[in-house]
Amino acid sequence: MRNFALFAILLISSCSKRETGTLTWWQFWTDPQTKPLVAELVVKFEKENPGAKVEVTDLTWADGHEKITVAFSAGQPPDVLELGSDWIYEYASNKLLLNLTSKTDSLKKDLVFWQPALLGEKTFAVPWILGTRVMFYNLNLLKKAGLDDVPAAWNQLAQLNQKMAKFKPKTYGFGANASERHRLYKKFLPFFWSAGARIFSADGKICLLNSPEGVKALEYYADLCQDALLATQANLDDAFLQGKVAGVISGDWLLKKLKNAPPKFDYTTDLMPSSDGKLPNRTSFAGGEFLAVPAKSKKRELAWRFVQFLVRPDNQVYFCRNAVIPTPSSVAAQADTFFLSDPNYRTFIEQLQLAQSPPPHPHWVEIEQAIEEAVEQAMYKKKTPKAALDEAANKINALLRT
Repeated sequence: MRNFALFAILLISSCSKRETGTLTWWQFWTDPQTKPLVAELVVKFEKENPGAKVEVTDLTWADGHEKITVAFSAGQPPDVLELGSDWIYEYASNKLLLNLTSKTDSLKKDLVFWQPALLGEKTFAVPWILGTRVMFYNLNLLKKAGLDDVPAAWNQLAQLNQKMAKFKPKTYGFGANASERHRLYKKFLPFFWSAGARIFSADGKICLLNSPEGVKALEYYADLCQDALLATQANLDDAFLQGKVAGVISGDWLLKKLKNAPPKFDYTTDLMPSSDGKLPNRTSFAGGEFLAVPAKSKKRELAWRFVQFLVRPDNQVYFCRNAVIPTPSSVAAQADTFFLSDPNYRTFIEQLQLAQSPPPHPHWVEIEQAIEEAVEQAMYKKKTPKAALDEAANKINALLRT
């Protein structure tokens, strides 16, 4: 009895030390279908943690990086941050994020896609909601173009684009991103990687963007864009929904729109095409939303409890099912029958397994911009693909030396 009494006292004592109060969280889920789900998760956390309150601030991908950087510069970051996978290394390398290595060991087997969260052997963020890009095809337009199957190889996608060119401007074979920050590079890199190209050398000291493989990829992509519909991602998605484009590269948000308002045509999703049409090379861009705790958080214990809560399998399944997102980071959540029973959801899960993420670097935002500028110059024939990539490589090499 004495041992039990002592255990009870220790338990009560440990519980009494749990942080309470207001926790600040900056996040990016602001669309009308998803924002209420965020609010529901917050309410659930507050019920499970009496005395805790979560104050949510919404960010946008257009200016979120800038606002986060300003907050860090002012020494006033929130307690929990949702970060794009490309941004973690930048903040972690400047010692702005809490080292979570000892806390995350128990989560490593339960969650996937940890690479962007690592700085050396240390972990600075936790994967939450992942994302990749796949091909969406209008099967009616493919039939109109005389194709019996969806393209698996580059030449087949080019063939679709060329055959549909005679129907412009009413319909197009392919839709490509025009100049759009933080989006254009995600559409080019799958072709770049499929060609066997790499952004950096193995030691990370030299930019290889303008390698023969990289030039080949941009030559193909620039040619593809000549007969394509060039527009913002939102306008490309709308064009697909309206039956005006046969194939677009998009994410789960388009799948959500298609399910909410089924179109009058048949559609399907498929893996990204590769240079040779073979599976190992049918790669895509992998990214995601990660959860990090700023080093200056005043509610570290409460912040970590909130991060653990958000990545819990039951909460991931609930959020992803209702937000129509087929790629939770939780292995258990991915195995839920809801995702496996739908072939279009399975496409995303299969593509994620073949996808790559950009190599982590503290100057990634500037590197990304240099890549996008090169792609844009080639797309609009302002420079040859080789000249555009040569210029980008020179800019990036200068960054690598800093």
